[in-house]
Amino acid sequence: MFKKAITLLVAFALILTVLVGCGSGTTNTSNAAGTSTAASASGDAASTTVAKGEPYTVNFAYHAPKEGNQQEVADVITKIALEKLNMKVNLIPISWDTYMSKFPAMLAAKEPMDIAFNFSFTRASFLDAGYIVDASKYTDYTKDIAQTLGEDVNAGYVGDFLVGFPMMNSRCFPSAIFVRKDIFDALGYKESDFNVNTDDMSSFDQITQMLAKIKEKYPDIIPFDGNRTFLQNYLTYADGFGDSFGVLENYGQTTKITNWYESEQCRQFALLARKWFTGGYTSKDIAVSKDTGRDKMKTGKSASFFASYVANQVGNIKTMTGYDTVCIPVSLKVKTTTAVNGALNSVMYQSKDKVKAFQFLNWIYTSADFNNLLNWGVPGKDWVVNKDGFADFPEGVTLATVNYHEDFGFIYPNQYLMTPWVGNPKDIWDQYRAFDKDNILSKAYGFSFNPASVVNELGQCSTVLTKYESDIGFGVVDPLPALEKFNKELKAAGLQKIIDEKQKQLDAWLATKK
Repeated sequence: MFKKAITLLVAFALILTVLVGCGSGTTNTSNAAGTSTAASASGDAASTTVAKGEPYTVNFAYHAPKEGNQQEVADVITKIALEKLNMKVNLIPISWDTYMSKFPAMLAAKEPMDIAFNFSFTRASFLDAGYIVDASKYTDYTKDIAQTLGEDVNAGYVGDFLVGFPMMNSRCFPSAIFVRKDIFDALGYKESDFNVNTDDMSSFDQITQMLAKIKEKYPDIIPFDGNRTFLQNYLTYADGFGDSFGVLENYGQTTKITNWYESEQCRQFALLARKWFTGGYTSKDIAVSKDTGRDKMKTGKSASFFASYVANQVGNIKTMTGYDTVCIPVSLKVKTTTAVNGALNSVMYQSKDKVKAFQFLNWIYTSADFNNLLNWGVPGKDWVVNKDGFADFPEGVTLATVNYHEDFGFIYPNQYLMTPWVGNPKDIWDQYRAFDKDNILSKAYGFSFNPASVVNELGQCSTVLTKYESDIGFGVVDPLPALEKFNKELKAAGLQKIIDEKQKQLDAWLATKK
């Protein structure tokens, strides 16, 4: 079953791309309390009662993109957890490669593990294998999580089964074109010159005209580059419940599941990409290069790229690329279940004491200490709080020499409790919350699709998608005949069965809301 779920890697690539939009990039968007000792007074509000007797050791698996001194971090966390919960902590760092190649085997072998994260594309296989504990049976121990997440706690359900709890971070991820500000200004543009929206697809011509001017005035710079564009970012424009095989179009403002790849919007995006490619506005290898738009811009050879964004994103991009940029929105903001539950923290079946595991999970959603330590490392060694109240490297320490520095706060329990990294506005988390307020709520918000009955079809459609998506999405082939062939192969792979199953489950869910 898991091998079949692996084929949904494409879905994860998008989910992670979206999540990274709310991350801190290269030490720039993470997070609000103080040092490990100072934070506990303001950030640890969990209501868990400290247990008596021998301390319980919690084995906590978390996404760790970088290797570092996890044991030293675990020792500092344990010191606090012993006081708060009478628990010790064993950190289990899981890289992306480990998650894909070894993590299922770790679960099958019942390796010590109390809490672990899971992504939406593996959720069905983990549930089918019985790896995840139903958190709905332990709500007496997760009251602080429920209070922290509010209605978003419901995004953790699949049917009546509470799989786990979403990370606390930004809730909507619209898309934009980011343009180097020096070039933008030199061409005489103002941000008010652009009003790009999907209600009027001709408005995208404004960007095409800008790219043409960039090519003319800066012949040594690629006007647009990167590894994503409109067609791939379907989650920006539709609600697909974790994949693109049957979606609610128009930002989820319908309840009829349709084929995204036969939609007029998809067709228009494919034609636009073709215009950019044949016009020489993109790199010749754009469909095969894996480098992100940020990476391409950092080299000085690219003027713009496409990405999801959150509040203060231009500040993040400057840290990552070295360039000031202008953000040109190309979508509205929509809140979907997938945007919230792309990653969940769950208690695992091999936990020796599930009550204690849920108590620990409850604590980490309210502990500034825990979230700061997990993200930034050991206070005084890996990071300090500077005189202005921001997290920063200690004197003499850099990103290249630091022992531990994950900078992946968006995929840890509560990003909003972390101390903001130097370079951010002091009110960064208030900006995030304000950014989320005027979103469009998908009509299916709160619904989670259970793909168990169509896993084979999803795998087959994912294989077809891998074959066509980049070539069509970046315009390297004539889009109309390619789309026709693409859709024919999707249907042969079982797309209609997926659409029918999604509609069936969605209709049943909607009926409970009447």
